[in-house]
Amino acid sequence: METIDVINLWKRQNALMEKQLVVNKRLLNEMIRYRTSSSLRGVRLIRWIGIFAGVLWCLVFGFIAIVSWLEGNIFFSASVSVNVIVTATATGLYIYHLRLLDAVDVSETIVEAQQKLIKLKESNLKTLGLLWLQLPVFSTWYMSTEWMEQSPLTFWGIQVPVVLLQAFIGFWLYRNLNYRNHDKKWFRWFVSKGEFASIEKAITFMKATEGEGDE
Repeated sequence: METIDVINLWKRQNALMEKQLVVNKRLLNEMIRYRTSSSLRGVRLIRWIGIFAGVLWCLVFGFIAIVSWLEGNIFFSASVSVNVIVTATATGLYIYHLRLLDAVDVSETIVEAQQKLIKLKESNLKTLGLLWLQLPVFSTWYMSTEWMEQSPLTFWGIQVPVVLLQAFIGFWLYRNLNYRNHDKKWFRWFVSKGEFASIEKAITFMKATEGEGDE
């Protein structure tokens, strides 16, 4: 009889321990989600500001681009048009980033949330590379055929090389802002600032607690 009582007591204790373990895992998951959400709050704010500014920018400069094409200033029109297209694309990617951030909040497991953050990190780099791709635009909008005809030396000897250099820098950054370069010093410096640091902090925290917090 005593043996049976001991076994029953052991079973009850074991059941209580399992329930406590489930509760502890749930609490740990909630703590991880709270810490992650807090570290990403700034990223979310930046994205909302970027979307608002991007939409406004596209409306204003889209109208300017249409008018300038009608006026026939090809350098200015092409520059503004490229800028509007890139800005519109980046704004669309910002909306996608917000969806990823929302997905992190509602993810059922830590691993799933971590995968969403990795997608956010990679897309964030692609967006930044895309924005750098338009770098030459800021040196072409004020060019004109009159400048080309009246002062060919400064146009072809100074302005064009500057634009080509900016095009090279923009394309280089577009191609190399990729996590395959994660071991490069310049890349580590680049992603150690601002929203990149916030995303990396959230991923690192999840990795540290991944084995304990996932059910």
